[in-house]
Amino acid sequence: MLDIRCYFHLAVFFLISYSGLIADELIIEKNFTGEVKVMNYIFMSEVLSDDVSANFIMYESEDWVPIVDSVLSGRLGLNYWFKIKIKNDSPNQYLQIKDGSIDYLDVYFVKDSVVVHQIFSGDQRPFDTREIQVHDFVYLLPQGSFECYFMLNNSVDFKSCLSISSVDFIIEGIQDSNLLWGAYLGILFVLIFYNFFIYLSTKEKAILWYVFYLVFLILSSSGLIGYSFQYFWHNKPHFNSYLPSITCMYLIFMILFVVSLLQIKKYDYKAFLILRGFIILCILTIVLNFMSFTQVWVIIQGSSVLLSVYLFFLALKIHFKGHGVAKYFLMTWSLHLVLIVLFVFQIKGLIHYNSFLINGLFFGSALESTLLSMVIGYKIKTLRLQKEAAENNRILKQEEQRKFLREQAHEIQSPIYFVSNYIGVLDRNFSYMDKLVLLYRDLRAGKTDVHLKEQEIQTLEDRIDIKTVRRELFDGLNSVQLAMNQVENISKNFLTHSKAEEMVNINDCLNDTLSIIHIDLIDTISVDKELDDKPMIQGSKGQIEQVFMNVLKNAVESIQQKETLHHECIRIRTINTNNKVQVKISDTGTGMNAFVQKNLFVDCYTTKENGHGLGMAISKRIIEDHDGFIYFKSELGIGTEFMIEFPIK
Repeated sequence: MLDIRCYFHLAVFFLISYSGLIADELIIEKNFTGEVKVMNYIFMSEVLSDDVSANFIMYESEDWVPIVDSVLSGRLGLNYWFKIKIKNDSPNQYLQIKDGSIDYLDVYFVKDSVVVHQIFSGDQRPFDTREIQVHDFVYLLPQGSFECYFMLNNSVDFKSCLSISSVDFIIEGIQDSNLLWGAYLGILFVLIFYNFFIYLSTKEKAILWYVFYLVFLILSSSGLIGYSFQYFWHNKPHFNSYLPSITCMYLIFMILFVVSLLQIKKYDYKAFLILRGFIILCILTIVLNFMSFTQVWVIIQGSSVLLSVYLFFLALKIHFKGHGVAKYFLMTWSLHLVLIVLFVFQIKGLIHYNSFLINGLFFGSALESTLLSMVIGYKIKTLRLQKEAAENNRILKQEEQRKFLREQAHEIQSPIYFVSNYIGVLDRNFSYMDKLVLLYRDLRAGKTDVHLKEQEIQTLEDRIDIKTVRRELFDGLNSVQLAMNQVENISKNFLTHSKAEEMVNINDCLNDTLSIIHIDLIDTISVDKELDDKPMIQGSKGQIEQVFMNVLKNAVESIQQKETLHHECIRIRTINTNNKVQVKISDTGTGMNAFVQKNLFVDCYTTKENGHGLGMAISKRIIEDHDGFIYFKSELGIGTEFMIEFPIK
């Protein structure tokens, strides 16, 4: 008996619960001030044909089924009819459909089989057709018992929340919605003006695309909510037909922004071409929208999801390539991807409808836009650091160029110095030869006594030592030519800033250098050469001669600094082995103390009154550029020996 009573109570409980789910009439009690969820009382017609009349639906059709979903839902392009039986005992109660983007919405209130009130509104009709001038659809309910029929038709899949509320509840909800929407717009407008002024100072394209991205985000989201229709094109409903084009422009500028921000063209050119394909798809969608193609929202929803997913993995790929901005963009874009996917899944009915998620999409986009602005700030910081580094590199490069020019000017001074010394010798000897030629010309003309003229010629020849003059002339011209060749080789460095690779005979370099400095070798300085057979290396002949010029010139000057000169000598040896050529140059000069030895190869260090301190520093750099080594040993008052090694390549 106890078991039978238990089963009876359970059956009653389930019957009561079930009867609540399929209740025929919604009762609104007197002085009701809250909100009623009406989905348990709504029935939907199974007749979805576009040519079915309202009279047939209201008075003849019996194809009504209860709605099991928590929202009104439907697919694009079809007429969806719903009805609800209401007993309203309270004044100022309103039916509210919380979706401002329904294209066509027809509402009928029927009492005793008579239509007592009807309203035809929707986004494709003037805003003034709405009974209550707000962005949602709100209708005043009559009192008493009646049936409410309404038809929805939309150009895109829809999910719409339906409720009945008191006037105070409606006003409070609209105020809260306007306040939140104002905060949303305030955030985006601040970001627009802030980033626009940053763009004016930086001229960074990514910031400009970001500003346009925000502008079209505002236009697109306000259009979808219904605020644009309410405030901007109040009685021009055909403008609502172009909301897909505005959304496409939002996607285009989003792509341009990401391409510029992540430098996709630089890091992944193939991905850059794919994103250009998305832009072309958006442009084609805009064209289709202007041609009144009905499936544009389907294209936009599908491409938005694909684009969001693709940009996520693309940013991940670029992040692994070492682009610092991509890491922060990736964290921000994850939020965008989640919101887009959830929104589309909800519209398609793949997940349960949630009004919080609808609002979260827009306010999440505000958070995302703020985070993207922070990513731009990071990018600007990165660009500033890059510009500072580039400026420092430019300054260093200029300093290197100045140093290079100073070094080359110093190296040119040496051959010019020797040429200037030879000029005096050549001038003197050419004047001798000129006098001698004039005397021979007078002798040939026979204008004077031949014997006296021959005697005068002989006296001049004895005085000037014609053999010495001829040797000095030929040696001088040869030395000047070698010095000019040295100047030419140095000048080539101005163009190439690098050594010219060629096979170089070290002995030839030494002999040519000795020919140039020969004029400074006074009678008390002898040159002792012991040159190995054909020591050949690969390098720059001009630069190697620069080294020998500096070392030999210092050797001569070191000897000349001695108070008394007696059997002074410069010894030169070349040693040719299988893998290197060694050059030893020693002198009997004054030598160097420990401090001079320590600073010998330091830039701008010199012991000479008019010196620049560059010769030996340049020589060391040239030898190292040839993968060689230079070292020395010196003893004060005894002399110095330099040892230079070049590898044989």
